Amino acid sequence: MRIVFAENIEYTLGARDLLNGVSLELRHGDRLALVGANGSGKTTLMRLLMGELQPSSGRVHRTEGVHLELLPQDPQYSPSDTVETVLKRGFARVQAMEAELARLETSLADPEVYHRWEELHERFEAIGGYQQRARYEAVLKGLRFEGREQEKASVLSGGETRRLALGALLLSGSDALLLDEPTNHLDLEMVAWLVNFLRSFGGATVTVSHDRQFLDQVTERVAWLRKGRLRLYEGNYTAFRRERALQEEQEAREYANWLKEKERREEILEQAQRWAHSSAKHAKRLHSLEARMEQFLEETVQAPDVDDPAMRIRFPVEKKVTAERVLEGWNLQKNFGGRELFHVPGLLVRNGERIAVIGPNGAGKTTLLKVLLGLLPSDHPAGRVKTGPGVRIGYYDQRLSGFDPELTLFETLYRMLGEKAHAALGAWMFPYEAQFKQVKSLSGGERARLALLSLSLQQANLLVLDEPTNHLDLETVEALEQALLDYPGTLLLVSHDLAFLDRLATRTWHVFEGQFADYPAPPSEYLERRKTEVVPRKLERPTSRVETQHPKPPRARGRWHLEREKERLEAQIAELEAQVQTVLARANQPGLHHSEYAQIAQEQHRLEAALEQAFSRWAEVVEGLEGLA
Repeated sequence: MRIVFAENIEYTLGARDLLNGVSLELRHGDRLALVGANGSGKTTLMRLLMGELQPSSGRVHRTEGVHLELLPQDPQYSPSDTVETVLKRGFARVQAMEAELARLETSLADPEVYHRWEELHERFEAIGGYQQRARYEAVLKGLRFEGREQEKASVLSGGETRRLALGALLLSGSDALLLDEPTNHLDLEMVAWLVNFLRSFGGATVTVSHDRQFLDQVTERVAWLRKGRLRLYEGNYTAFRRERALQEEQEAREYANWLKEKERREEILEQAQRWAHSSAKHAKRLHSLEARMEQFLEETVQAPDVDDPAMRIRFPVEKKVTAERVLEGWNLQKNFGGRELFHVPGLLVRNGERIAVIGPNGAGKTTLLKVLLGLLPSDHPAGRVKTGPGVRIGYYDQRLSGFDPELTLFETLYRMLGEKAHAALGAWMFPYEAQFKQVKSLSGGERARLALLSLSLQQANLLVLDEPTNHLDLETVEALEQALLDYPGTLLLVSHDLAFLDRLATRTWHVFEGQFADYPAPPSEYLERRKTEVVPRKLERPTSRVETQHPKPPRARGRWHLEREKERLEAQIAELEAQVQTVLARANQPGLHHSEYAQIAQEQHRLEAALEQAFSRWAEVVEGLEGLA
């Protein structure tokens, strides 16, 4: 079923033709990725599909009764809005559809009524109308609002506000979800949940995202918006990139061959012109060659559609670090709201390492970085941090602080570079007229590029980057990725873009539920290992065939037995925690071979798994004791 059809639309913004002859059809079940550089018109196109904007020419046809919903970039809530009321706004739409279906069911003998019922029923099923309550519970849990339904929406943090808007969109009862950067402010677990939720959605989705792995998982077609034109490609984002590379190669080859043939014909024509006056035969040949040349030029091959010059990002290092130990920390601990975010007895960052820091939102990733950088104190009285000799740190703060909001872009860069400010801003894709915007008026993407530009001037040999890909378009993310691959220094990276981390990181820190894990491999390998890791189980006496068929009911255990087991488990937990600290201390010893480091990491994971099992059994025993009280 068709939802919306944009037919040959144009949209003019000032003196610029933002969209030029764009056509696009969306049907139920479509999974479309909308890609293009920042400013190419992606959000404008989605607003045109929504009906929020009207095209300068052309038409947008929306099937009667269908509803589209666009994820807002800056959601606003009234003082009376709660998490529950915001999430349930779409329920009225779903309930109205359900009531209309019930009304139509009384007259299904009429072919026209049956046709209307069938179309409405198809839409109702596609948007998950029969599972609306279950979907609501899934959104509460998946976006971590479970138990918070009565909280006021207006007092949520920026990231929570955005997540709430995403949840409301998913429950809106819309036939098409227009997802503008939906993974911003989602951690890896929430992104994985969103992928599964969208796969179960039967309506259409249009997704704009800088997360390439997410796009690959939720899209089946790519719409590439460039210089006002839209081109469609079958397959996900990776398939699109592969096909574009082949097309560019083919176009370049065909154009080179055409230029070569043109040059050959011009040489023959030039020679014929020199000889034309010598005889009638040569004059006639010249006339024939000119006619053939004219025909050849009419069938000209277009020059390849050269992409806009990619932003060239570089992070030069004035002085390389020679010491092996770049950054060290002891007794790094932080508590928040009565719970321990993390406690890391010892930590060592070696020269040249590339470390990804992952974990759920709120687990303490940014806090850990700030403690390591000395921007926050450790809550442990013996906590301390030490940087190696010659280490110069460059810090990219996800809040993009440190700039005077009242200054213009040019004024900001002039204080750093003097007369070179215009050239530097131009190289980072800030047009001349945009260079006089105040910092407070910059878009998210512009502020991110300003922060990266500033970072590139610092000559840092240790880069600490907290969510550097947020607000960047795919082209800029790929340029940043290449720059960091070329960077000769040491990297600490926080990001929810798994593809970005996997290409850059060789070591993973995982901060979760008050725990800290250190693994010598990229995040995907670490996460896969966590899924498949076998937790050691207590060996049991093999049961006979008779016992298997007729198992005896477990004998109830008394308080004395449970209390003895509780004491034994507490001693075991204390011993395991001491062993983990010993292993971490070994990991901080200088001169370890990679194989030794891997062996230590494996031992750490084994001990942590045993700890988790012991804690789980301890909780069961405590619950059993409470039941006997």
